[in-house]
Amino acid sequence: MTEPSAPPQGTARRWWIVGAGALAVVVAAATVAWSLTDSDREARPTPAAAVATATPTPTPSRTPLPAVPDRPSDQALAALPLAFHDAVIGQLLDGSQVDARNEWTTATPKSPLVPLYAAPDADAAPVATLSSSVSTINTPAATAVWGRSAGADGGMLLVSTPSRNRTPGDGGVAEAPSSTFAWARSADFTLAGIDREVRIDNATSTIAIVHRDGTVETSETARLGTPDDPTPADTKTYMEANYVDPQVGYTQGHPISLTGAHSSKLSGYGGNAALTALHFYPDPTGSSHGCVRITAAMTDALAKLPIGTPIEFS
Repeated sequence: MTEPSAPPQGTARRWWIVGAGALAVVVAAATVAWSLTDSDREARPTPAAAVATATPTPTPSRTPLPAVPDRPSDQALAALPLAFHDAVIGQLLDGSQVDARNEWTTATPKSPLVPLYAAPDADAAPVATLSSSVSTINTPAATAVWGRSAGADGGMLLVSTPSRNRTPGDGGVAEAPSSTFAWARSADFTLAGIDREVRIDNATSTIAIVHRDGTVETSETARLGTPDDPTPADTKTYMEANYVDPQVGYTQGHPISLTGAHSSKLSGYGGNAALTALHFYPDPTGSSHGCVRITAAMTDALAKLPIGTPIEFS
């Protein structure tokens, strides 16, 4: 076997020189990298420093809701005038005093009597009461909501009432408002959303049940009043009751929809304060004394609507 030949002289030294140079490059590169990393580290704040220098965001304070009137005692409520269909209560509001807009909500009293106010102010005194049942027919009552005022416990609601604030002829004025409104505490009612209202158009002599989106559920020609005994116009009110009255023979057992509106020109009719009703009448001709005469099919459709449904006369 032959021995491996020895490398030429000077080769090992050259390898060592090359290796030493490479090592110098690696050390230099590492030094530069460490220097850059260290410099970058010093320029960047630590998380603790960032937290220490951050400006805290202030918590916004809540504006307290306006107060509403305290609920009167039962004794105080009993002493107030009751807002029912034959009552005249001068402090109630009419369409010239409020901006009534359909809130698509019915309001059912939570107690036998709830207070009504002429203003939504915290220091307002009640002017009347609304009953949880409809006077004379003893059916559950509900009303329509036409406005809201922000406040504690749900604020105040602008609701329809079944009363007048004056009668035709008072003060020598031939006409009187057909409907009235009052403010009431939201906390005194159970509220329910609805999606339909009733519209009576004097110009076209029509009655319609209309959905909130404007679609018409049903519509027909109706027999309305005369200029001397007119059907209410430019009036917003509500469906006070749906009931059958066997004593009213011409309705032939079909339900009567009683509204919260009255004649603007008659102080009374048929023994009451000239109430306006939507009812069946067998004779398809002629005019009413302000009521809205409709078909049996329409009476059935109206009877399916919730009590308190808004009604608009135009």
